[in-house]
Amino acid sequence: MTGSIGALQGGRPLEVTTLQQVTGGSPAVVLLVFLALLVATVLSLYLAVRLYRGYRRGGGTGMLLLGTGLVLLTTVPMVLRLALSNVGAIDPVWREVLATAIQLLGLVLILGVVYGRR
Repeated sequence: MTGSIGALQGGRPLEVTTLQQVTGGSPAVVLLVFLALLVATVLSLYLAVRLYRGYRRGGGTGMLLLGTGLVLLTTVPMVLRLALSNVGAIDPVWREVLATAIQLLGLVLILGVVYGRR
């Protein structure tokens, strides 16, 4: 990334090369995205805990499977994408494949609970 500054060198603007590049938008937008990610994770875990407590009070295994599927569908892939994006040795394609496979497993569990006892 290059840019010119006001100093003149032989009648021309002095060119300066910067080493930093900014991606992702303004800090406020990035903060809002991380806040939304945190809220979604907390809500998903809260619902999973409620389903687990219902299972412990005498609910069927369907409640436990539904809570597990919900966590696998929402929380685990979000946290996994965030954690693995900071590991340089993992290719982004494999990170997405792993997160999508976990989401698929969660969806299969949820669908198994919904359509399993008919």
